[in-house]
Amino acid sequence: MRKRLFTLFAIGAILAGACGQAASPSPSSAPAASESTAPSSPEASASAAASGGIDLTATKYKAEAVGNKGGNLVIGISGDPSSIWFNTYDTFANDCEAFCPAFWSLWNNTMDLKYYGQLTTDVPTVANGGVTVNGDKMDVQVNLIDGAKWSDGQPITCDDVIFMQKWILDKAQVGLSSGTSGYEDITSIDGAGTSKCVLHFGKIYEPYLGLFSPLLPKHYLEKSSVADAQKNLYVDTKLTDGVYSGPYIPTAWSHDAQINYVPNTQFWSTIKKSDPPFENVTMKFYADTDAEIAGFANNEIDVGLEFNQNQVAAMSAVDPASVDKVLGPTYEQHTWNYKSLTDKFGDAGAKAMMEALHYGVDKDAINQTITGGAVTPSCNGIYPDAWFYDASATCYQHDQAKAEKILADAGFKKGADGLLELNGKKAEFLGCARADRQYRIDTLNLLNSQLKPLGIKINAKSVPPATVFAGWTEIAADTPCNTTHGNFDVVEFAWVGTPDPGSNYFLYHSSFNPDKGDHAGQNYLRVNNPEVDKDMDTIKTSVDLEKIKEAMSSFQKIYTDPAQAFPEIALYNWTTVMLKSPKMHNIANNGSASVQSWNIEDWWRDA
Repeated sequence: MRKRLFTLFAIGAILAGACGQAASPSPSSAPAASESTAPSSPEASASAAASGGIDLTATKYKAEAVGNKGGNLVIGISGDPSSIWFNTYDTFANDCEAFCPAFWSLWNNTMDLKYYGQLTTDVPTVANGGVTVNGDKMDVQVNLIDGAKWSDGQPITCDDVIFMQKWILDKAQVGLSSGTSGYEDITSIDGAGTSKCVLHFGKIYEPYLGLFSPLLPKHYLEKSSVADAQKNLYVDTKLTDGVYSGPYIPTAWSHDAQINYVPNTQFWSTIKKSDPPFENVTMKFYADTDAEIAGFANNEIDVGLEFNQNQVAAMSAVDPASVDKVLGPTYEQHTWNYKSLTDKFGDAGAKAMMEALHYGVDKDAINQTITGGAVTPSCNGIYPDAWFYDASATCYQHDQAKAEKILADAGFKKGADGLLELNGKKAEFLGCARADRQYRIDTLNLLNSQLKPLGIKINAKSVPPATVFAGWTEIAADTPCNTTHGNFDVVEFAWVGTPDPGSNYFLYHSSFNPDKGDHAGQNYLRVNNPEVDKDMDTIKTSVDLEKIKEAMSSFQKIYTDPAQAFPEIALYNWTTVMLKSPKMHNIANNGSASVQSWNIEDWWRDA
């Protein structure tokens, strides 16, 4: 599993047509085809979004007809989810794997990073008239599926869209994963009581397709105050009280064991308009990936989710045809807590320490020792196939001597115990990783051995996955290794660097430091760099692809230059892996933030 940011693909390209800007063709672009309005099985659909030829909707995915129905689908995954509130108060991948089948968004993306409508009939763009840009303002047409209903039979209408926007902006909100960004730019919404909504934005907002993800029901949200929503709504012990929109809805959650689901009859009758392929679904939780692999080998599960290249060796006893591997935009990285470094060593000391850490990490050794040479080391978190990737931002080399000199020049000196000290504070750090990912603990221990000659010590600590990724209101403030509360020095996990420039805004802009204000955002680095903020602001608000590309180039130069002391160190890109029974159909491994269960409504199994 991985920590994921739930944003989508190349949204800036959607708006480019308004200014006549040309876009660099995406390597994953497919030829345009006839437009599809089928929300649950996206097929190749029309029109490159902009004149430059980036086509956001022409997917290669086409579901085959269901050939058999009935029985119980059993899915395996390692690690219990942390919350049902995925993408609202947290972005843990397990939460989406477990609950995205119950909640649908307005739009989603396929395994080949193309948009399709979930609760809508189309994807609004400038090219198809769904987006209208007026100077620095814009309007977005939202065409909900006529007749669609929530699981309790209430209609899904623009009333839900209107209410959710106000609910997100409520002053009592605390700990939203992406804050109020985008929602605060909507000045009004037309279409109350209908399925045809218009979002009026007071300013350009590039990542608009990531809003209302998922859409939540007005009549259910109204049952609780905003301040107590996480206590009163979608409670893990009362899942049947919840209201849902997706194909399968949870009925019982036995933590660290399983979640049980039943088909959402309203989804199948009013949205998909067919019969469900399964009578029941079970998601089974394993202690670690080895146990999950063993469970698959023993026919306990039909599908095993959320593996990467580091677990492939353990799958040697599994039929190779059942091991589904795809290259994708996920990258392993070390997030350093820059506030922690500054508190210990001051501004100058923190900068020197972070610069030295970049040079001190031997990524080639990590590749050979941890992955067996299965990956390519990286220093840039941006997906190389992204249209805004800057190949000129070349990688620096491991240089222990240079790291040592940087630290010495900054005044760090070794004490009697061999550890560096500055201002009376030792260079001894808490390194965190989830307990069910042994390779991450191994990596942190290897990092400790690499940095020991410099006088730096990493104390690796393993904790439950939910501890690492729980949101601000979901866990005690002093819990060690929680990223949201900043109780770590360095933590290893993976980001899905989906090729959407807007996705970086929520990770690196200083306004998304969770310590601040309403504790929203995912700037776990606690980085506050005015140049980065400037680049992120440009990315968020511009419709000019060349300006966005220039801003992303500027950011990548900062990210990859050790002298800039950026507190994230990319290690390598992933191969995303899942296990699937040969009897399963319509499995389409999705290495993006939409997760591997993205099209579960199309899955079926031979008799």
